[in-house]
Amino acid sequence: PLAHDARQLITPLRDLFAAVFFVFFVAAIGVGPLPGVLALGLHSVGMLGKLFAEAVERTDDGVRDAVAGTGAGPLQRLAGGVLPQVGPAWTAAILYRLDINFRSSVLLGAVGAGGVGIDLKTAFGFTDYPQAVGIGIVTVGVVMLVEGVSVGLRGLLLGSSTRGVPPVRGTRVPWTRARAAAHLAGWSGPALALVAFWQVDAGPRALWHALTGSVRALGEFFPPAFGPVTPILAKGLEQTCAIALGATFLGVLAGVPLGLLAARTVAPNPAVRLTARAVCVVLRSVPDLLLVLLFVAAIGLTNGPVAGTFALAVFTVALVAKLVADEAEELRDGPRDAVRSAGAARGQELTVAILGQLTPRLVATTLYALDVNLRAFFVLGIVGAGELGYALAQNIQALNYDVVTAVVLPIFVVVLLVEAVSAGLRKALR
Repeated sequence: PLAHDARQLITPLRDLFAAVFFVFFVAAIGVGPLPGVLALGLHSVGMLGKLFAEAVERTDDGVRDAVAGTGAGPLQRLAGGVLPQVGPAWTAAILYRLDINFRSSVLLGAVGAGGVGIDLKTAFGFTDYPQAVGIGIVTVGVVMLVEGVSVGLRGLLLGSSTRGVPPVRGTRVPWTRARAAAHLAGWSGPALALVAFWQVDAGPRALWHALTGSVRALGEFFPPAFGPVTPILAKGLEQTCAIALGATFLGVLAGVPLGLLAARTVAPNPAVRLTARAVCVVLRSVPDLLLVLLFVAAIGLTNGPVAGTFALAVFTVALVAKLVADEAEELRDGPRDAVRSAGAARGQELTVAILGQLTPRLVATTLYALDVNLRAFFVLGIVGAGELGYALAQNIQALNYDVVTAVVLPIFVVVLLVEAVSAGLRKALR
């Protein structure tokens, strides 16, 4: 029951859109950076909760049983049997969410949160494409920095940078490079978070004001007013689903091979791996809004759904490749050794031992990419590339919050259906 309740809590936080959370907090406390912090923070809880739970479900029960066999209590079993196994996956998820939040802050900046988002939207409004490209280059640099930290930490935690286990004297845990890196990252994260809260004036008084304002703002969003959007709701929902499905198909088709080439345990040589990682970082670091604006400028606003599909496909390639690369590096070597010992060729090893282990995770990754693309309809609507998203953007500007709820609810229901399918498939394939 506790696991069910926890999933029921994180599902709406993930399936609702960061932009909708932002609009809600703007209604509660006004325009500024704090609504953006709270919106991305709540959405991060939903995404990280899902990824953390899936990582724990993939752990080896034998390790926990061995720890329990020594007489360890529940907390000791968690600390000694679970957390060491999920450390690399959790580290990758946290740092990946950091660069997602960085790119999302550009989008929220375009609708009033501040930062470079408003500069990007203004640059495209005045067709100042050099300035827009300059903003894009800055975001690429920041995401590349985060990716470098992520690769280094994962390498240490997975043991790729250690040359053996140091001798243990007595009962003291030895200070390996991996342990030192984990402690450094663990203590640096909260310190950086405190600095960030100070930068945006997110003190206890401001957070309390946000909480009390949120209670008042609920009355502005409920009950939903479906009347103004009823004529476009069915067509807009169909268009949104079609764009999301097309973008997911194209993104997975290109993202899976790119992710395998970027994995340390699968790439044929370091040069190929570094090149694939660099491509992943560049694709992932371009803000969603910039991608949509670039494709709209290239294809034209009259073909807005086509431009939106290609823009989301590029984003999906980066998303899928990142997750596949991280998951492939955590695969067990035993099945691959067994397949090679039977005389299998490289292609057979890939299809049987690698993709065979990855199949449950690939299913979860594909469906996760689909629900991310479903929620991206607001990004398309900002520039008129999607009918439902455009209606949402217009009603946000007009402060018609009850109509905003009416536009969001149908997409939320579709995303919940995708989540239910994903949970069922994961359970069947586990």
